This record gives sequence, structure tokens and C-alpha cells, in this order.
Amino acid sequence: MLYTVEAVSLSTANCHVMENCINRALYRRFGSCDNLQFLRSFIGLDYVEVLSLRKYSRFIDGWIGDARYFNLLLTHVLNLC
Repeated sequence: MLYTVEAVSLSTANCHVMENCINRALYRRFGSCDNLQFLRSFIGLDYVEVLSLRKYSRFIDGWIGDARYFNLLLTHVLNLC
């Protein structure tokens, strides 16, 4: 699923589609569950947006620690603004 998140733009609609896929898989695996959010928190499966942002943060942190990529990172940040 995380590879899919990287391949598509992270819009609200795409996040909902991926969340529904995860919820459907959990429903098929564990059957009828009153609270899927509790099940997801119990097994440590965060929301797609949270997982994506965490992965993106680790990626940027890796760049910050390497001086060779400073100009590339600076260009990326300036393009975000």
C-alpha cells in the first residue's frame, strides 16, 4: 500500500480510497468488528496520510544530514512555497 501512496498524488479522495482498501482487508481478515479504528490502533496501523508523512519526513531528514544534497533540498523547499 505504501508504494501506491508514493505513486499517486496524495489527495483527500485518494486517501479515502486507500483507507477503504485497508478497512476492507481488515474486515475480511477479522470479520465483523464494531470498531475498525480500535483494531487499527491495536495492531499499529496508522492512517495512510500519517504513514505517508512519516515516510516523507524520514526521507527529508536523510537529506538534511548529508551536505552534498543541501542545494537540492533548498530548491525543493523553495518550490514548495
